[in-house]
Amino acid sequence: MELLNKVCLVAGASGTIGSAIARRFHQKGADLALSYCNSKLDRLCEELRGGPGRVSTYAFDVADWEQVEEATRRVEADFGRIDVLVNCTGIIGPIGPLETLGMRAWARAVQINLLGSVYLARAVLPGMKKRGQGKMIFFSGGGAAYGRPYFTAYSSSKVALVRFAESLAQELTETNIQVNAVAPGPVESRMWDEMRMAGPAGGPKLIEELKRIAETGGVSPERATELAMFLASQRSDRLSGRLLSALWDDWEHLEDRMEQIASSEAWTLRRVPLDQA
Repeated sequence: MELLNKVCLVAGASGTIGSAIARRFHQKGADLALSYCNSKLDRLCEELRGGPGRVSTYAFDVADWEQVEEATRRVEADFGRIDVLVNCTGIIGPIGPLETLGMRAWARAVQINLLGSVYLARAVLPGMKKRGQGKMIFFSGGGAAYGRPYFTAYSSSKVALVRFAESLAQELTETNIQVNAVAPGPVESRMWDEMRMAGPAGGPKLIEELKRIAETGGVSPERATELAMFLASQRSDRLSGRLLSALWDDWEHLEDRMEQIASSEAWTLRRVPLDQA
C-alpha cells in the first residue's frame, strides 16, 4: 500500500491513461481527487468507491487558471492537502502543414498541454512547500524529444512542458518536491482516433505509425501506470527534472543509481554539440 493516506489529484482521469492510473493508485491505498470535463468519469468513480481510499470528482478546465485555482482549493478543503499531482490531460491539436492550420486551435493546444500543467503546478505548490514534500507528474510524449513535422502545436507544447518540469525541479532543489515528465508510448487513446481522422495531413511518418498501431494494438497503459506509481512513491524521492520513457527506459532499477543520475544530464533536453553529432 505505497500510497496509503496519500491524497492524489489526477487531472484527466477520464482518459485511457488517467483512468488506469486512478485504478492503480486506488489499489495502493490513495485517496483520489479526480478531474474531468465530461460524464465519462462517473462510471469509474462508481467502480472505485467502496475501496480502501476516498474518491471525489471535480470538473474544471485545466486551461482556465481561475477554475484550476478554485478546484484545487476545494480538493484541499475536502482532503486536507494534495500529496501527489498527476496531469494526464492533453490534446493533439491541429494536424497538418502550419500554413493550413487555424491559429486559435493551435493556441488552444498550448493552453491545455503547457499552461494546464503550469496552472496545476502553481495551484498545488504552496501547500506542498508548506508541508515540505510533494510529487508532480506530467505527461509529455515522444514528440518532445525530436522534431515532429505536421504536429507543430503538439510537439511545441510538449517540449515546453518538459523544459518547464526541468526548470521547476531545479527551482525546488532545496525542497522535498519532485517534478518529472513521462512519455507513455503509443497507447491506444482518443488522440490516435484524431490522428486517424487526419490521415495524410499528418505526413508519411504518421501513416507508418498508424499501420504499426493497427498491427500491434498499441502499447498497454500498464507501463505508463507503473512508472507513474514509481514516481508517486517514496522510491523516487531523489529523482527530479527528468523525462522518462515508460516504454524504453529501465526505470524499475533506478533506486541504486539515483546519485549517478542526479549528477548527469540523463533524460533531459540538451543541445548536441557539433563534435558529438
